[in-house]
Amino acid sequence: MDEVIKHEITMNCYYVKRGKPAASMALQERYVEQAITITKDDNLNSYVENLAEDWVTFWIYKYTHILEVIKATPQTPKTTFDNWLLGKLYGYDEVSIDEFVRRK
Repeated sequence: MDEVIKHEITMNCYYVKRGKPAASMALQERYVEQAITITKDDNLNSYVENLAEDWVTFWIYKYTHILEVIKATPQTPKTTFDNWLLGKLYGYDEVSIDEFVRRK
């Protein structure tokens, strides 16, 4: 696994351990098993969604109830609710979400 990819996974684990509900990244399928190992070594959970051919969205989260939230979120947000939900999932505050929604 490339050191840059490993570093991104490690940083996402750090953010989740520090309180962010979830983190995600696009990842080539060939790296999934290694990414899962890194996540487990940090006592965190992971979830994999198909993204495109040979690519997945790799989710990292701590609390088991977050998996249900991840599964309920759309891959492409269309409504204010979708954007709010994703904003909360990624740990953004209300002010930041409001600013983002207003710009859209």
